[in-house]
This record gives sequence, structure tokens and C-alpha cells, in this order.
Amino acid sequence: MQKAYALAHWFRVIIINTGRWLFENKPAMAILSLIFLYKFGDTLLPFLWHILHLAIEVVEMLAEHFLEHVFGVTPRQAEFIVFWTGLTLLGTVVWHLSYKAYLAILQACEAAWQNWCEKAGPAKLLATLKLTLLLSILGKTMLLFV
Repeated sequence: MQKAYALAHWFRVIIINTGRWLFENKPAMAILSLIFLYKFGDTLLPFLWHILHLAIEVVEMLAEHFLEHVFGVTPRQAEFIVFWTGLTLLGTVVWHLSYKAYLAILQACEAAWQNWCEKAGPAKLLATLKLTLLLSILGKTMLLFV
């Protein structure tokens, strides 16, 4: 009996130490996650999506029953209220996330532009802008004949 407890304790120590090492070592965690997604991504991602969908359905069901019993609305009215509330919340979250993504992309582009301008110098910058202008004019001209 003592061996079974020792084995369980040994497994627990290994799992805890491995988990602690992975969370302290971020590149190893990223590589391990990428390997795991590469090997099992075709089944793991749909499974996670299914779990998320079930969680959303449970929350919607609870909200519908709450509305029916507390406010005395019909099941159909509760469905409409929950749907439009969820759609509004989703739109708000998407709006905020897209705005933050836009700001991050804008900041990255500005940093890349500043870095490139510092390395390139004004002569190379002017030549590149002229080449870009000429290629865009050529592209617009080609579109006239298509």
C-alpha cells in the first residue's frame, strides 16, 4: 500500500515541478504549445470551439429562464432579449478589440517606418517614393486596358 502512495506522490511532484518549470520558462511553453497544436490542432481546436459554444448556450439558457421567471416574459420574448443583448455585447467587444488591434498595428507600422527612415537616409527614401509612385501609375494604366 505504501508503494501506491509513494508512486502517486512521485507523479504529483513530477507534474508540479514540470508545470512550474514550464510557466517560468515562457519560450519552452510556447514551443510545447506549438508542437501540441501541430500534432493535435485538427481535433483540439474544434473541440475547444465546441466547449466554448456549449458554455455560451448554458449561459443563454440560464438568462432565458431568469427572464421568464423574474419578469414574466414568454420564452420567445426571452430568446429575443437574450439574442439582442448578446449581439450588442459581442459587437461592443469586437469594436474594442479591433480598435486596440488597429492601434497596435499603427504603432508597429510607425516604428518600422521610423526605423527604416533612420537606416535609409533621405536620398534612398526619395528614390523609393519615386519608384512606388511610378509603379502605382503603371498599375493604374494597366487597369485601363483590362
